[in-house]
Amino acid sequence: MNRISLCGYRNTYQERDRIMKIFPARALLSVALLATLGCTAHDEMPMLAGGREVESWVAALSDPSPQIRRKAVLKLGNVGDEDPAAEEALAGALRDTDPLVRRDAVFAVVKIEQPGEAIITQLNAMSRDDSEVDP
Repeated sequence: MNRISLCGYRNTYQERDRIMKIFPARALLSVALLATLGCTAHDEMPMLAGGREVESWVAALSDPSPQIRRKAVLKLGNVGDEDPAAEEALAGALRDTDPLVRRDAVFAVVKIEQPGEAIITQLNAMSRDDSEVDP
């Protein structure tokens, strides 16, 4: 009885050694395949922010609720320079009727490394028009 269990024990280790010799080659092939396919698939996927496409957050800026617009501004601010649509939408949010949406839009555009002309122009206009700023 000891002999049978000993052979089974030895066979288990032999099987493990055989698998371990095959595994690195398969793992390397899998990584190479994923790296090659993953790069091309990533380029085709839409930009996401907060689990939704950027386009849906841009559309949310037209919502009548200021809370929804504020959330959209915050999500678009996290996109930053990655999607030009987000930058254009934030430039529009700087002109929102709700002061809290405008405030959050200012915080959002600060995250953009190289803001476009529309954002810079709007920020300059806001600083000139702000009645609370001392001259």
